[in-house]
Amino acid sequence: MKIIKKQIRTCIACRNKFTQDELLRLQCINKALVSFTKSGRSFYLCQECVDCKEKTIKSLYRQCKNKADYEIQLKEIETIWKTK
Repeated sequence: MKIIKKQIRTCIACRNKFTQDELLRLQCINKALVSFTKSGRSFYLCQECVDCKEKTIKSLYRQCKNKADYEIQLKEIETIWKTK
């Protein structure tokens, strides 16, 4: 009998560990925040951190290494993620 393991990932804002299917996977491409495009480096955010914008925006600045306006981009991606 094969044991199936669930992938555990860490949220970049709160540093808590979750299963991969509970997290939103994002990446920065040319100073823009986008959903993961299946190539390149990515990072994860949990639902609680997506809702709490202040702490999350600071983490996005650090992860993407620039100070673009991520709050608007995150709201757009969040609405798409919640409809799935």
